[in-house]
Amino acid sequence: MPDQESIETTRLLHTHQPPYVFGSSLARKRRVRQFQCCLWSILLVGFLASLVITIAYTTNLPVDAEKETASTSNETDLISVDTFITLFNNTWPLEDQVEMKTNDRGNWDHAMQEGEMFLESKDSIEKNASSLPIDSPSYRHQRVMGTSDKARELSRKGYQLEGAARFLYGSNQTKSRKEFTCPANYSDPFLREMCSNETTTCNGLLMYRSYNGTCNNIKYPNTYGVAYRPFRRAIQPDYADGISKPRESKNGPLPSARTISLEVHRTFHKDDVKFSVMVAVWGQFLDHDITATALSQKKNGSSISCCVKNEISSPDCFPVIISNADPLSMYNVTCMEFVRSAPSPQCCLGPREQMNQASAFIDGSVVYGSDESKALSLRTMSKGLLKMYTTDDNRTLLPISDDMTDGCNREDEISKGRYCFLSGDSRANENLHLTSMHLIWARQHNFLANNLSSSNPHWSDERVFQETRRIIAAQMQHITYNEFLPILLGKTLMKKHGLLPKSKGYFEKYNASIDASISNEFAAAAFRFAHTLIPGLVKTLASDTSNPEFIQMHKMLFNPFQLYQSGQLDSTIKGAMNTSIAASDSYFTDELKSHLFERDSEQNVAPRKLGLDLVSLNIQRGRDHGLPGYVFWKEHCGFKRSRTFEDLEDIMEAFSLQNIKAVYRYVEDIDLYTGALSEKPLKGSILGPTLTCLILDQFIRLKFGDRFWYENPQPPYSFSIEQLDEIRKTTLARVICDNADYLDTIQPQVMHGLTGKNENIPCSNVSTPNWLLWKENLHYVGFPTQRMNVRLLTSG
Repeated sequence: MPDQESIETTRLLHTHQPPYVFGSSLARKRRVRQFQCCLWSILLVGFLASLVITIAYTTNLPVDAEKETASTSNETDLISVDTFITLFNNTWPLEDQVEMKTNDRGNWDHAMQEGEMFLESKDSIEKNASSLPIDSPSYRHQRVMGTSDKARELSRKGYQLEGAARFLYGSNQTKSRKEFTCPANYSDPFLREMCSNETTTCNGLLMYRSYNGTCNNIKYPNTYGVAYRPFRRAIQPDYADGISKPRESKNGPLPSARTISLEVHRTFHKDDVKFSVMVAVWGQFLDHDITATALSQKKNGSSISCCVKNEISSPDCFPVIISNADPLSMYNVTCMEFVRSAPSPQCCLGPREQMNQASAFIDGSVVYGSDESKALSLRTMSKGLLKMYTTDDNRTLLPISDDMTDGCNREDEISKGRYCFLSGDSRANENLHLTSMHLIWARQHNFLANNLSSSNPHWSDERVFQETRRIIAAQMQHITYNEFLPILLGKTLMKKHGLLPKSKGYFEKYNASIDASISNEFAAAAFRFAHTLIPGLVKTLASDTSNPEFIQMHKMLFNPFQLYQSGQLDSTIKGAMNTSIAASDSYFTDELKSHLFERDSEQNVAPRKLGLDLVSLNIQRGRDHGLPGYVFWKEHCGFKRSRTFEDLEDIMEAFSLQNIKAVYRYVEDIDLYTGALSEKPLKGSILGPTLTCLILDQFIRLKFGDRFWYENPQPPYSFSIEQLDEIRKTTLARVICDNADYLDTIQPQVMHGLTGKNENIPCSNVSTPNWLLWKENLHYVGFPTQRMNVRLLTSG
């Protein structure tokens, strides 16, 4: 054996070359170098080509778009640029993919007779089925949906049509059916009104909107954006039986919505200090102005119970299944109450559609209601004012409700003389923030009405009311597009697609071909994203902001009674402005996942009344409505179709995707709500690309498809340029300052967090519109034999 020294020397001075793949000759080395040079040249050319393509796209983006797509991560940067370009260059609004061909087979009447029997069978089953206890969280949930008597009656026609479709198509039902049977003529009065545009004659010169949205669109007066009509469908519904059975996987049932809530949408809290809870408050108030899904009820209007053992349940029961591994199983809970949305009447026999009780337009219906009778019930019929309740200390609150079955009123509070409230929307009492916003805007109506009436004592009550209502709608539109949507969508996309309010002049791009109706996916999934923004604890702030108090979110639900206390309105509003939102992601506070509509006083009462899980209910609602899976919406928006879970790795948060893969068998099964919330947010937005797409599309429709849009120039219902300039001074901060109890300072951008650029300032420094520009002057014109009074607006 050689010694160690000789071994090391031999290794260091070894003269043989390593056995390269291409040999060791000079010629072979030269060929290797040539190959390497060629390879690097190809890579360089490819890189330069990619760079040129990227520059070609990005040079079409404004400077702020480039900033908006910037990122701290190369990976995120590429994702953001790619998706942003798609959103930037899409043609909006997106084209609805539902094409329904009609075919009268001559047996409409027979089918409708069978449908009547289908409805009678439902009534018979529900007659002996249990209703929910009035003091239960599930009862409060069903009541908060606010199904009106009119909606319940209309839904019965919807059930009849569903039964007719089942009879007519029988075993020939298919998920992709595009041919539907329509009658030769409509003998039913409601269907004739809804389906035949010739039944309504619109006066295009009327100054004010209808309450229900009728005649906003002269070409489609009874359908586009009208209340008590079906939601708009962007993609053909995916029902398990092609008609109405909730969506399922291609090979059986989907995983329980509760399992998805527990595994994917876990309890986790991360603040987003850039924005305040007022984003979520305004989002809910706005949502209630444009959407109101009708819920199924019994014939007499009572609630439906679905989780009573050993009982036949309603055909509209679709309870959330609770597994043995669920924490709720320790209370012997096997299902969570859930009743399906009511079917809407439609013009042809096809898949089930759901009903929107609200007019689609941002028109203040959340304040006034979506029909004239509701508006009349809220008016004093004097000087254009709304009814208010006056407290002992001379503050005004919303008018009171003494309905003990409304899910809100309680005997212990009524004994103190404190009731829940009435407003244009029946959901006003759902949480303290929402009730406060309703109160602020009812006061704003009376604030404006007093100004207009004082300036124009010759105006009638009706004239003052309608002019005030028109301004309220304009202010809500301006706040939505000037303060709220830039947070959701980013100013770059809004500017590109004409959504930012104009700084001067009129908006002249109204398009009567655009259907402004709310889409089903927007109402049942996309706009429910704001639930993830809600923190578990919310501040209430008295005048001394250094000593905040915190309240659990579930204690604010159906608890408007604090507003009877002096200063509580200010404390609630200031608390919302000074509480950061939770980050927009797939995670939720346990307040919404375990304690929804729960009252502390019920926790120790046998049997314990457990709170609901809002996330499970949202997922279940999407399946109830037959919303196709998330990947189909992603494709609808123009993004690449994801065919495997691995295709989602670049756009979803890793942990969320890991949990999604653990509960769903197929990528096509992912629910829209779950998939969209799990996407990484775009730069300049709090939303991922799919939510951005669906919300952007809807708000383009709500602006471009609204004949009464506040910036439109069409006389006689347009504002003058001078009046429009004053409305553009509107901010939510100014509205709050004018209508809070004693508030004297406020942050100018109430939906943004308190920062150096958004510090509290005196309310006196917040820009105020000049309402004197609505004053009408009387001018006298002399004639040889008489004088005529001529009314002129001072603004010209």
